[in-house]
Amino acid sequence: MKKVVNLMVVVVMMLTAMMVSTVTAETFVTVKVQGETVDFPDAQPFIDANNRTLVPIRFISEALGGQVSWDGDLQQTTITYDNKVIKLVINKKEITVDDEAQVMDTQAILKDSRTYVPVRFVSEAMGAIVEWNSTNYIVTITLKRDTVDLEEMTNEEIIQQLQEYPYLENDYGMDFMEDDEWLINRYGEDKIKEFVGIGKNYMETFYNVDYRTYNKVDYIEKLKWFFPESSIWIADDDIERDTEEHIIYWTDMITDKQISIHTEFITDETCIYTNGRILIRGRMNYIIESCNDMEWLKKYTRYGNVELGKKYTCVVDVEIANFAGHSQEKWKTAERLISDEHFITPIKEVK
Repeated sequence: MKKVVNLMVVVVMMLTAMMVSTVTAETFVTVKVQGETVDFPDAQPFIDANNRTLVPIRFISEALGGQVSWDGDLQQTTITYDNKVIKLVINKKEITVDDEAQVMDTQAILKDSRTYVPVRFVSEAMGAIVEWNSTNYIVTITLKRDTVDLEEMTNEEIIQQLQEYPYLENDYGMDFMEDDEWLINRYGEDKIKEFVGIGKNYMETFYNVDYRTYNKVDYIEKLKWFFPESSIWIADDDIERDTEEHIIYWTDMITDKQISIHTEFITDETCIYTNGRILIRGRMNYIIESCNDMEWLKKYTRYGNVELGKKYTCVVDVEIANFAGHSQEKWKTAERLISDEHFITPIKEVK
């Protein structure tokens, strides 16, 4: 996943304050997912007064593959994961999984402008196995990586399946959701085809490359088409880079790490919707055939947390945006530009 942030948006975010709650004295813990220690660069997990481990909500989004939204009016966080919808309200001992309420022995909180949630309750609601080492204060989470049989499915059946997953709620508290028909009425069929084409072409450009055959100069120019020059790009390694710098960095790594990846992104005009932002949903089928440093690739992108030579699949929403002023950039771009990628399902191996 990557996030592209307009520089003006960054300034606004830096000026925004959030509510703060206080908790008792903290005991810091280590969290491992699939055997890998999770890096928390700022907000740290801790043990609360109820002897439960709380983790920043961002951990759920990035490490476990859930999508998170926030309703400021209700003080409610919603996690969408593999067709499950999990809801927690700040300072309430209740977790709702697919509209079924369960009582916890602790609660989600706001602390230092961050939302923290109980890692065991949320992880188990997402179908993971959670183990606790009380001697060394280590939480170990094992995700169930099921296999998916796509061999008998036609593209039409895959499209139909994509429409069964709930839409991703926005994360800025606006109650707004409209489907493809609403967007067609607003923009017209031709423009919607163009928007969907931008999302599909981006996924099949960025994640279709072979270090042995690709032309670096041409590849860089193709990627620039999808991004504004005056923006920053944050990949899963959490390092901020200017867009051009990041594109060059990725292309350098393709050569240095000997990366070969092949991807198909299945979508159509019925898979576009808006929650205030425009998103194109698709099924990403991919295989990483070559990489001499999989540890680096796992940190750079969650798509890399797989085994070489095996085919994997996941459902992804590609977010596109109309970055104001991008027409003045030094390179030509599409009308709508890539803003983010959202995992709707975990990555699963294809049978």
